[in-house]
Formats: sequence, structure tokens, C-alpha cells
Amino acid sequence: MKKAKAILSWHLWIDCPKCKETIDLADCDDDGWISIPIFNNKWDDLKDEDVACPECGYEFKISEVEY
Repeated sequence: MKKAKAILSWHLWIDCPKCKETIDLADCDDDGWISIPIFNNKWDDLKDEDVACPECGYEFKISEVEY
């Protein structure tokens, strides 16, 4: 039986409440502040985490992560 490589691709989308820009938080995850809770099934740890919109600079909080 042949083997095939699996490739994991992930995104965590959120819309800025001010300018409505859709942000992929995976792009802002340099130190694992998003991926560590996501891949350890601790999504609630992201509740109330601060996010700054790269488009307009507006700061807001994550209310929840939904699958």
C-alpha cells in the first residue's frame, strides 16, 4: 500500500467589529497565542483575548471560538 503525506492548513477567521475587515488570526500567531489553545482543545482560553485589526487598528476582544 502506498503512503501519502497529509497537510494541515488552518485558519481562525474573525471580523473586525469596526471596519468589518475579515482577519485570519493564524497570520498573527507568531508566538502560538492562538494555535496552542486551538490545538489543545482549550478554545475557551481565547475568550476575552485582545485583537487589533491590522486594517484600521481598532482593538477588540474575542467573544468565543466556534467550530
